[in-house]
Amino acid sequence: MTRQERYASIYSHDVVYCPPQEEGCAMLEVALGCSWAQCRFCDFAKDRFHVHSMEKIEENLKVLGELRADRDRVFFLGENALCLSTEKLLAIMEMTKRYMPKVTSFAMYARFDDVLRKSDEELAQLRAAGLEDLHIGFESGSDFILTMMNKGVLSHDILAAARKMERADVGYFVTVILGLGGRTYRNIHAVETARVLSQMKPKGIWCLNLKVWENTQLEKMVKRGEFDPMTPWEMLQEEWIMLNNLNVTNCFYMDTTALNKYTIQGVLPQVKPAMLEGIRQLLEREHP
Repeated sequence: MTRQERYASIYSHDVVYCPPQEEGCAMLEVALGCSWAQCRFCDFAKDRFHVHSMEKIEENLKVLGELRADRDRVFFLGENALCLSTEKLLAIMEMTKRYMPKVTSFAMYARFDDVLRKSDEELAQLRAAGLEDLHIGFESGSDFILTMMNKGVLSHDILAAARKMERADVGYFVTVILGLGGRTYRNIHAVETARVLSQMKPKGIWCLNLKVWENTQLEKMVKRGEFDPMTPWEMLQEEWIMLNNLNVTNCFYMDTTALNKYTIQGVLPQVKPAMLEGIRQLLEREHP
């Protein structure tokens, strides 16, 4: 078996996804699927939720330790790996350091309710063991839209989880889905998302245009006339409203789907005026 084949053998799928901020880190699959898997827009959670055994994780770690021995950071794969028990996460971290002695930090996907289920003491234990960052789907700050999309959390849950992570010194990156309220609720989505994010301290905000995936509950809503999708130009217009109302500090803001062909990025608040002006020019130049 070639080196590439051995590396591919420790993952369940040919394509392995991790956040762009984690590019270059070693990736350890600890679970498959999402423990919630009920968001109406989501096409990501295709696997039935499953947590790997410690024996399976150790087998994968032996290979990862040989092929990625130089890495000092590991990303736990699984669509919300933080839902695993604190005891198991700590055991995986300890095992990882045995096979990969250079590792000093960990990151993983999470949901806000995963954070709320951990006590302050548990988060402190995970932080002491090397948990540095969580990547969480924020999606919208509007309780109405979060409920409509069956996200499973509301804005007060999001803010409570943010406070817990901040107390534990665990960093967090969030994703926002532009267009998630459709044409009917686009202003609510923009303003409420900015309002809630402005009460938080995210290390990064990653904006993505809404895509209506086949065989999702959202697609059925569209076909029934219950959801009116926005065009890329309208989503960029919504983004300008959100960004104009957004007040965060030391936060890397990124939109890799502007008009489905541009990337807008920079550190807030320093580049906020430039980004707003850039979006304004795009809206004017590419008005349909």
